[in-house]
This record gives sequence, C-alpha cells and structure tokens, in this order.
Amino acid sequence: MEMQKYEDIEIFKENLSSFKETSRDSDGEVPGCMTNSEIQVINFDKVKECYIREMNLSNTPCSNDALYIGKDKKIFFVEFKNGVMKKSKIFNVYNKIYDSLLIFNDIVGENISFCRQNLYFILVYNEGKNSCEKGAIEQQDSSKAVISKYVHNKAKKKYVRFGLDRFEKIYFKEVFTYTEKEFEDIFLSKIDDDMKMSK
Repeated sequence: MEMQKYEDIEIFKENLSSFKETSRDSDGEVPGCMTNSEIQVINFDKVKECYIREMNLSNTPCSNDALYIGKDKKIFFVEFKNGVMKKSKIFNVYNKIYDSLLIFNDIVGENISFCRQNLYFILVYNEGKNSCEKGAIEQQDSSKAVISKYVHNKAKKKYVRFGLDRFEKIYFKEVFTYTEKEFEDIFLSKIDDDMKMSK
C-alpha cells in the first residue's frame, strides 16, 4: 500500500513549525528551547488544538510536541522534556503518546498496525536535570542509569530510559530517548546530511 502524501493533509499543512519552536518549554520550568534546529516539522500540539476545536470538551487530550516526516517517509513523534523526569512527568508522556496516536490515526485514516510498522518515537530530555537530581524516575539512582547506558552502548544496543521501551513493537517500530546533544548528533545531523545529499 502506497503511503499517502502528508503534505496534502490540510490540518498538517496549516500547522508547520520548526524543531526549535516545538522544543520551547511550555511549562515555564526551564526557559528557552531544547534545540535551535530550524528543520520544518508539524507542530502536533497545534494540530491537536485544531482537531478538538469544535468538540466542546471538558478535558483536553494530551499531545506530543512535533511530528517529523523524513524524506524516506519515516514518521517520528518527538516530545521534548526540559525538566526533571519525575513520575508525574513520565505519566504525562505516556498519556501524550496514547492521545497523539489516536488523533494521528483518525486524521490519516490508519490504525495501530500501521503505526507499529511506520512510526518512531523520540523523547528528548535534559541530561543535566536527569543525571544527578533526586527524584528521577524509575526508582533508581542516577548512577544506575549511567551504568545501564554504558553497558548498552558497549553492547552496541540502544538504551531507552523512563520505561518508554514498553511502547516499542506494540505502538511504534522503535523508541529512542536522547539527551539534547544526542538528539543533535544522532538524529538532526542525519537529517542535515540527507538534505545536503538530496540537493
């Protein structure tokens, strides 16, 4: 089945933005943006607002920050979290995933099987706030997270933090948790390289 052209979907076309803008801290906990990348994305928070505008809801659904569709047609939901990843914040990320998937599938006319084969999820987190702060999620101290990441890297396996690996294979093809630097070095640099090669 040929994948539809997302640029033709009106609600996506009307809500284009950049990674920089979608990474801006909306909680006010840490001012500023988590990346300065001007790569064009779909602002999924705004998509959600358009989607629910006439529904008269008492509770607003959650949504991920950005939806990026690569030249290779890979689809990425990206969520930026600039504060300490306490249990309440992680629970909020889980809710954002569920609500965003439902909204996305309704808009594009697909199902979870499609997402499992074509969608990826990235959480970008503040390394400084989640390396030595008390109260980090997973009921583990920061040294355990550092050691786990080191062992996974040595084994050439990715390390997914904050229990988000539970969404891999059931809702997404793959799930990644990146620090801001990893997001720049691993993800954004590849997009930049792809864009240069396509010129």
